[in-house]
Amino acid sequence: MIKFFRNIRQRLLSEGKTGKYLKYAVGEIVLVVIGILIALGINNWNENRKTDIRLKDSLVALKNDLSQDTLLIKKRLPFINEQFDLNESLRTRVADSKATVDTLIQIMRFEFNPNWVVQIPYNTNTYNSLIQTGLLENLSDPLKTNIKNFYNEKASLMNRVEKTTTDYQGKVTSYVDNYTFGVTKIHDQGALIDSLVWENVNYGHIAATFQGISNFKRILFTETKQELEFSLENSRHLIEQINEFLNEN
Repeated sequence: MIKFFRNIRQRLLSEGKTGKYLKYAVGEIVLVVIGILIALGINNWNENRKTDIRLKDSLVALKNDLSQDTLLIKKRLPFINEQFDLNESLRTRVADSKATVDTLIQIMRFEFNPNWVVQIPYNTNTYNSLIQTGLLENLSDPLKTNIKNFYNEKASLMNRVEKTTTDYQGKVTSYVDNYTFGVTKIHDQGALIDSLVWENVNYGHIAATFQGISNFKRILFTETKQELEFSLENSRHLIEQINEFLNEN
């Protein structure tokens, strides 16, 4: 093809048709430019198509992550609610007008459970990949904004739970330096140690300790519950929105 165009130019020059040569040269340049633009357009179309495919695949993976997370949340929530209710029932008994020192000791010695839970290991690999590759920016609003807001708010709630857990663990550590627990097999220290620890207990100290540790447990399980419920509800909404996007595109 290039040889064909060269022959035409040489023939026009040899015939002295300079004007036609110039017009032809301009026309040839225009054709080359058009060819380049067409090639670029095809390349851009191919790149956009690849990006769309990658984005859709990532959204499918993100939806699967969210679905797996909801299963973990549903499994964890009943235990959180149970522990929160148990803690509140103990606080209610101590706050009752008929409560005595024996009530407090009975609870702290035999009934109070100092446990906490490790946060759910949510799968954020797909979301992190969407952010790091910039692929999420190819997604139009409102889905893009909803995805970002969800993960940002989720991270904020989890950070708050982590801080409260650390504070609560400090309270528990301080408690076990002075007293024993008999509510679980892990904390079963035997009758001798248990009796010696509680033989001359300081009532004021144990009361203040119960107030502090049970209050922190209330805060911890409240915040954990809020994070789980937020994640569960908004994961469902995001899954619905992702399904709508994939069906429309």
